[in-house]
Amino acid sequence: MSFASLISLPQRSSFKVCGELREVLFWPCTSGRPRAVLLLIPGNPGLIDFYIDFCNELHAQFPKELDIIGTSHLGHTRFNDNRGQKHRSTKPYGLEDQVTNMLAMFDQIDQTYMHLQPRMLLCGHSVGCYVAQRIVAERTDRVHRVFSLFPAIDKIADTPRGKQLWLLFRPGARQLVAAAVDMLRWLLPTRAIFKLASLSKSLGESNTRVVVDKMLHGPCINSILKMAVDEMQKIVEVDEDLYAKEGEKFVMYYGTNDMWVPKDRYIKMRNINTKGIVRLCNLGISHAFVTTHSAEMARVMIEMLTKDKLGAEMQKA
Repeated sequence: MSFASLISLPQRSSFKVCGELREVLFWPCTSGRPRAVLLLIPGNPGLIDFYIDFCNELHAQFPKELDIIGTSHLGHTRFNDNRGQKHRSTKPYGLEDQVTNMLAMFDQIDQTYMHLQPRMLLCGHSVGCYVAQRIVAERTDRVHRVFSLFPAIDKIADTPRGKQLWLLFRPGARQLVAAAVDMLRWLLPTRAIFKLASLSKSLGESNTRVVVDKMLHGPCINSILKMAVDEMQKIVEVDEDLYAKEGEKFVMYYGTNDMWVPKDRYIKMRNINTKGIVRLCNLGISHAFVTTHSAEMARVMIEMLTKDKLGAEMQKA
């Protein structure tokens, strides 16, 4: 038994990509020679801690053959760097900032693993699917497969949830909300804020603590809402040309009662991406699966991986 085997997963770290410090969680394979590397791209808010249970289940199924790398979106969270110092970004990051830096991160990962020649996989959730889509457009020959979970890639503003939250996307709203959050933290102790956040009962205790400790800060809220505003304005039409050319790379999973990705988007994508796999959930898994359905979503993901030729190879290994 090695000392490394005694360390619980995920391994938590940070590293710079184009001058920006990123929070990273890592699930390394036990063999040291992965057949595949999966980069997980979160939705918005983009806190990678939300996905720990999901990735734990996924990694446990392929412990010898799969490396999983997950990263938070820039500016969405406060985290400790590798020296244990709290990293506080005060710069707001928009959608293009996230896409550009995530593409650079993919390149760094791809180059690091080049000598092992694993298959490079992307898993996007919600708007993370849009970011993954952009990476495929730029690095077509380097991406083997994309798993798009509840893909928010089409007219996000024209959805039930987008219409409900329109006030948050008005000019000046994000600065006002961010200032209110900072004022709340100044007025109340963390314990009181946690009790208030727990009243919603939608996140669970562990995710609520993550939100209060790492996300509920003015600059983080500013970046989250800046990215959201960009999503409403810039994610308008599906990139039909991409799916016509590279549709077979995509495995897409849609919900039946999704306020961000209505069922008509599933029907539309079935007609657009005729080369790939486009599935409709029949298990009642919600768009925000990280709050209540991590294990169920992981089992679906394992099934999708297993049906893939690479997944079958990993299970035999």
